[in-house]
Amino acid sequence: MSVIRCYLCEQDPVESRRYGGAGLEDGANCPICFQPACRFHLTYVRWRWRDSGDVDAALVCKECKRTYAHRDWDVFHRDWIS
Repeated sequence: MSVIRCYLCEQDPVESRRYGGAGLEDGANCPICFQPACRFHLTYVRWRWRDSGDVDAALVCKECKRTYAHRDWDVFHRDWIS
């Protein structure tokens, strides 16, 4: 999926110049904050489903992972690994 802008690149002009628009084609919307992020500002988080025990992963923006906002995402069904 591609995005037309990255909200983290927009907040930091140094990173905006460093990455340019190179990562927008491989970017995605963060499932936590719903903001568009380029591939350079996305990172994986992993969890284990409580009902089946299967391990799964998703891409979230680095800001949501840094602030642990991803841990509030569906806490009744997921045990967080990272």
